[in-house]
Amino acid sequence: MSVLSASCVALYLRVSTEEQAREGFSIPAQRERLLAFAKAQDWTVVEIYSDEGVSGAKIERPSLSRLRIDATAKKFDLVLVWKVDRLSRKVGHLASLVEELDRYGICLRSVTEPFDTSHAAGRAFMQMLGVLAELERENTRERSKMGSRKRVEQGYMHGKPTMLGYKWLDGRIDVHPETAPVVQWIFKQYLSGVGMLRIAQQLIQGVPGLNVDAVYREFRHVSPHSVRDRVSWLLQSPVYAGSVTINGERYPGRHKPLVDLETWNRAQAIIQSRQSLANRAHTSRYLLSGIVVCGSCGAPMYGFRQPNRARNAEAREARPYYEYYVCRNSTNFQGKSATCDNWGIRRETAELKVVETLKAVTVDPDLLDRLAPKRVESPAAALQEERARLLHELETYENRMRRWHEALEKAPDLQEMALTRLRELAEAQRVTTQRLQDLDQAIGTVAPAITREQALDMLRSVAPSLEYLDHDRLRETIRTFVRRVTIRREGYTAGGTAIKNVDVEFYPV
Repeated sequence: MSVLSASCVALYLRVSTEEQAREGFSIPAQRERLLAFAKAQDWTVVEIYSDEGVSGAKIERPSLSRLRIDATAKKFDLVLVWKVDRLSRKVGHLASLVEELDRYGICLRSVTEPFDTSHAAGRAFMQMLGVLAELERENTRERSKMGSRKRVEQGYMHGKPTMLGYKWLDGRIDVHPETAPVVQWIFKQYLSGVGMLRIAQQLIQGVPGLNVDAVYREFRHVSPHSVRDRVSWLLQSPVYAGSVTINGERYPGRHKPLVDLETWNRAQAIIQSRQSLANRAHTSRYLLSGIVVCGSCGAPMYGFRQPNRARNAEAREARPYYEYYVCRNSTNFQGKSATCDNWGIRRETAELKVVETLKAVTVDPDLLDRLAPKRVESPAAALQEERARLLHELETYENRMRRWHEALEKAPDLQEMALTRLRELAEAQRVTTQRLQDLDQAIGTVAPAITREQALDMLRSVAPSLEYLDHDRLRETIRTFVRRVTIRREGYTAGGTAIKNVDVEFYPV
C-alpha cells in the first residue's frame, strides 16, 4: 500500500542510555514529534511502542517484539519512526524487519529522512541509511575503546571490578583496611612454599588475626578448589603490584600497591615453575600411571592403596598395604556412581607383566624389526613439510580476506556478514602466524636423525638396563616405549577370582 493512503499508524520510539546522555534524544521528545507529524498527515495513531535504554544493535527488544506480533494481525498500515536507526543500527536486522513488514503489507516511514518503503527506491535508500547507521555504531565503539585505553594509560582502572583488598571511594580505587592484610598474607604464604589449595583451605577454616570471615563467609559451603581458583587469580593479578591492565598490556596505576613489585615477580616465577613441572603421571610412584586404562569401559585406571586388614599382626606389619590399579568407573570416584564391573588389578601383577613384555620385545629380532622403522627420515623434513602447509594456509586466508573486501565494496548491504567473516579470518591468520613462528624456532633446534641400525642398538640396550634402573628411570623408560596398557577381565577361576589380561601397546620407534 502507499504511504499516502495509510490511515492506521504505529509509532516506534527507542533510545539508549548513552544516546540520551549525549544527544538529549529522549523518548518524550520523539513521541511529541511523531504525534505532531501523524496529526499533520491526518493519520490515526493506533499504538505507540517504546524501548527505553535499549541498544539498537539488538533485534530482541520488548516493544519491538510486540510490534512484530501486532504486525502479523495487521493492526496498522504503517510504522513511523523519527530516524531509521531507531528501528535498528544493523543493516541485516533492518532489511529483515522491512521484509517482514512488507510481507503483511505494512510500510515504514521516517520523519527526518525522505524515504518510504512502499517504493523500491525508498527501500534502497533505507538500506543505505542503515549502512551509515551501522558505520556510526562501529565508530562509536572504536571511540569508546580508545577512551578506555586512554584512561588506563593514565593509570585509572578499566571498569569497576570487585577487588579483594581494595574498595571504590569517590570514583577511585582505595585500600580496604580490613581485607588488604588478607591479600598480603596470601602472598606471604605462597612465597613461603604453601600451595594454593592449602591456602584456600586455611582461608575457609579461618586465620587467626585476620578478618577472613568477612571476606570468605560465602565460601563456607563451597569446594576448596573454587577458593583455590580465586587465590590463583589474585596471585597473578598485577593490580596488587600497582599496575592497571587492558588487553594484557600493563601500565603504572594511580592506586597504592598492596605488595611490592619484587614480591609479585617472585610469585609469578613460582607459578611459572610449578606450571612447567611434569604432571602427576610423570611423578607418581605407580609405574603405569597415566597410560593404564580399563578394557571394559575405556576409562583411566588410577593407583589405589588399601590397608592390610589381616588379623595376624605380623602379616600386617610385614605388608601394611595392598596396592592396585582401579577403574574410575568401578568406584564412587569423585562422587560418581559406579558403572563398570572391571574393578582393578594388583599393582605388582600389572607392572611385572609390562616390564617382562618390554624385555621380551627388545630381545626378539622379529618384534624389534617391526618396531624399528624401515627408513628413518630427518625430523626436520617433517617440520619443513608442516611449515610449507602453514605458509599455504596463510596465503589462503589472505586471498579470502581480499575477496571479502572486494565483495564489501560492491555490495555494502553485506557489511554485517563481511565484517564477521573478516574478523574470523583475521583471528585464524593470527593463530597460524604464531604457529609458524613456533615452528621456525623448533626447526632451528631439531636434533639430527638417527639411522635404522642406531635405533635397533638403542632398543637392544633396553632389556639389560631394566635390571638396575631406579624407580623414576624405570617409569620414564616404560613411558618412552609403551603407548597404552589395557587391563581386561577374561573370566573367573573356579574359586571365583577374576582372571585379568594385561595388553601392552607399544609406540612405533
